[in-house]
Amino acid sequence: MLDQQNLMSFEKPTFSTEPEKSEQEPITGKFLQEQILLPKSEWDERFRQLVALKIREKREEESQESEESTEVLREKSFRRYLKVLGLDENSLKGKKILDLGSGEGEFVKYLIDKWITQKAYGIDEDLDQAAIEEKFKHDFFIGDFREDLPVKDLDYIVSVGAMAAAVWTDEDVRNVKRIIDNSLCSLKESGEIRIAGVSEPAKVNPLEGLELTLKNWQELLKEISKKQNIECRLEPRDIELYGENNHITLEYTVIIRKKK
Repeated sequence: MLDQQNLMSFEKPTFSTEPEKSEQEPITGKFLQEQILLPKSEWDERFRQLVALKIREKREEESQESEESTEVLREKSFRRYLKVLGLDENSLKGKKILDLGSGEGEFVKYLIDKWITQKAYGIDEDLDQAAIEEKFKHDFFIGDFREDLPVKDLDYIVSVGAMAAAVWTDEDVRNVKRIIDNSLCSLKESGEIRIAGVSEPAKVNPLEGLELTLKNWQELLKEISKKQNIECRLEPRDIELYGENNHITLEYTVIIRKKK
């Protein structure tokens, strides 16, 4: 069963009746959950500033030169993974890590190149293994991670966008369950699964389809937490903007770990 704190992650937030708080107070996940459900006229000034900052960052990123070095792109990918997964470099040192849906594997390659860990691996069904540098040949696998995973005794299994974004149908939900079951079998007792890419649409200019995906994730995590000896939670992480119309979403990280 989920504990009381984790259960709150699956509920709609309640609104505080406390006096208005200082603008200097750190922005929390609960604050973001509250703000995205409000009409724009009721946004807190801190939230307005955050949205404006995201718009500026998006414009700057779009205007940057596309020709960046492999090293720069690799580090950017690594920093993005850390941010959306809620991890830091120290937590990954010496750990055994598998990236589900690794794509070109920049996260894994950075971990190995910078000697954060030499036990980092990636798996992707569409991986072009011929394009992988020779020194990384043994760190990547072509395969469907709905099936048995190729690496065991893992500290972290992570996925960024590859399995979270579109969980709309019953088949999607069954596939995610299979992936989670396979991942739990491949984890150490103290290991964690972290999945980024679950989004909740803001009330302002909502992005269609996300409410169903979030609902399916909430129900799925409740179900598997009841059936298995695991802890699950959806942790609100940050807001993002999508498309030309700057659809605002609240981004969550799914965190799953075996109970001790």
